[in-house]
Order: sequence, then structure tokens, then C-alpha cells
Amino acid sequence: MKRILLLLSAIIMAAVTGVSAKGGPTLGQRFGDNKDTIVVKMANGAKMTLYLQNKEQLKAFQNYSLDSLMRVLNKYVQQVDNMEDTTVTSDSKEMTVIFSPSGESGNDTSEKVTVTVQGTNNQEGDVRTEHHEIRLNKTFKIDVEVEENGNDTKVNVNVPTRAERDSIRIANKEKNYKATHTGFDMDLGLNTFVNTDDNLVPDLKPLGSRYVSLNWRLNSQVGGRKSPFHVVSGLEFSFNNYMFERNYIVEEIDGVSQFTRVEDVDFEKSKLTHSAVNIPLMAVLQFKRENGKDGFQIGGGGFAGYRLGTHTKQKYRQDGKTEKDKTRDSFNLNDFQYGLEGVVGYGSLTLFAKYNMNDLFKDGRGPEANVASFGFRLFW
Repeated sequence: MKRILLLLSAIIMAAVTGVSAKGGPTLGQRFGDNKDTIVVKMANGAKMTLYLQNKEQLKAFQNYSLDSLMRVLNKYVQQVDNMEDTTVTSDSKEMTVIFSPSGESGNDTSEKVTVTVQGTNNQEGDVRTEHHEIRLNKTFKIDVEVEENGNDTKVNVNVPTRAERDSIRIANKEKNYKATHTGFDMDLGLNTFVNTDDNLVPDLKPLGSRYVSLNWRLNSQVGGRKSPFHVVSGLEFSFNNYMFERNYIVEEIDGVSQFTRVEDVDFEKSKLTHSAVNIPLMAVLQFKRENGKDGFQIGGGGFAGYRLGTHTKQKYRQDGKTEKDKTRDSFNLNDFQYGLEGVVGYGSLTLFAKYNMNDLFKDGRGPEANVASFGFRLFW
């Protein structure tokens, strides 16, 4: 039982120190400057020691349920006892224990601590030595040496310093570093026509002329793990809506597409829609904040793509009924498209802008108009 409690103390130390590794108070901050120590002696000879820095902490202690604490600690001892029963004497064996302060599995997941213990035992004469390597969530390590000589037991607990923990964390990042990774994001924005002849191209309804793109990204970091320079490529599946003002439709007459204003029908909705697949290539500077989270980013480049499909749609009321006309055709739109693309953002907020350098319609087969899109990029 002595060895079990010693090992349990080391595991609790790992949990407490692990919290400090994530930014909480350190052991020195908790106990190094204690003003008072209260020792509670139990009837069976057991002791409970309280480290208090001021009387306010003593007053706060009355909010804790001693019965609940004892039940949780007893559960911890039982789990460690099970680990002791499975410990081997020659080869190392890893066991994982999940501690939950609530005492109920599946609850308070944010408070759960996973500890992996790897132990070795050696016997030389009357001296028995044990070495336990305790890992908190596979990243934070504590070494525990236990030496038993008759009734004498010595325990040496080696807790790494913050500098050592930082060094291990950096080394793990370097070891697992990959210069290229993939990801997904989505563009939500609006379309507008630019470089147009106002007499031939109608105005667009801003909120109805939406741009949506589903994107698979291939992001390559150039210059090492600390470099802000990235090259981004991948695939973009874009969907463009152009919703017309003032009752316009697009139609093809004698092989030429044109916008026509309809007088005898009042359209609730009249739009041109086309989809495309694009391949972007951008250079992006992505900076990190001191806490390691995403900071400022800015980038730009170009894209090229191919039109997948096109249709028009009109919605209107006639004879008391809602009618919807949908026509699938190319409407002389350019099959290939190319242009410029850029992003700027901070943290999780990213804005994008795209400009199609080639005309929306084929040369001589429709009015001159270029497309510009802008909006938010999500899940970047």
C-alpha cells in the first residue's frame, strides 16, 4: 500500500504540474510561499495536510465536501492498485488511467487527466528499485525512482523545469513538423459586374448576386517552421449568381447573348447562374501571435478555371400562380476563366477578393462585362 500511495502522489503531482504547464499557477506559486500548514490527524493514524497562504483560503475550504474528495481519492487509489497488479518485473508496460474529479465517467471532460505510467523493477539483494515514467497526456513527463531496503523507502521525483518542458515541446513540434498540409475552407460573398457598357448590361441586386466557393487547399510552408511565407494551391468549386434589377433577362438572339428588359411580366427573381472549377496559386504571408495562434495574414496570386454549367431562372406570378422558368444553356459564356485573387485577415477573420480578367461572355458573342467577387473566407 505504501508504494501505491507513493506512486499516487507522483501522479497527482504530474496532474498538478501539468496544469501549470498549460498556463496555471506553478507548484512554487501554490505551496512555495505558504504562510500556514494545518495537519489534520485521523483516528487511524492517517494525516491530511493543508497548505494555506492566508485565512481567506481557510474560509474557502469550507465549500469543499470532504466525503466527495475521499471518494474520488479512493477511486484513484483503486486504479493505481490495478496498475500495480499488472506491473511486470523485466519488461516495461504502459498503462493508462483517466482521472475525473467529478468521479463520473463521461462528465467534466475538460477536467479529465490522462496519465500513462511505464515502470521497471529490479531486485539486487535486499534492495529493490523501481523506475516509473509518468506522462501527462503524452507530452509532459515526470520520472519517479523508488528504492526499498527493508523498512526504509526512498522516493526521488524528478519534475522537469518550465525551460525543459518548453524545450521538449519545441523538439516534438520539430519532430512532427510537415511543411505541406491540406485543409478545407469556404468562401461566402457577393458578385458584381465591372468594366461594362451601362446601356447593355443591367445593374445587379447586391444581396441576390451571391458567390459561394467550396475549396480544398494545399498549403506549403517555405523556409522552415518559423517562416511566415506559404504557397497555397488546391481546387475551388465556385457558384456564381447574377440577379438582375429592373425586370431584365438574358437571352440568345441570332447566336449573340444580350440582356432584354421585359415589360409585360413583373419578375420576383431573374438571374443568371454558372458554376466553375478553379485552380488557384497564391503566395501568402501568415504570421503567428505570441501564444501560437493565427495572427495577421495577407496574400495574393492568380487562378484559372473551367466553366461547368450555366442556366437562367425567372420567378413570377401569373393567373394567381407562381411560375418558375429555368433554361440550361451556355449563353455564350467563356468556358475558360482566369484572374487575380487575394486575401487579408487576422485570426479567424479572413476577407477575400477575386477579379476575372477575361470577359464573362465570349468575344463578339455578348456584351462586355468582367466579374468581381468579394466576401468572407471561413474555416481558413
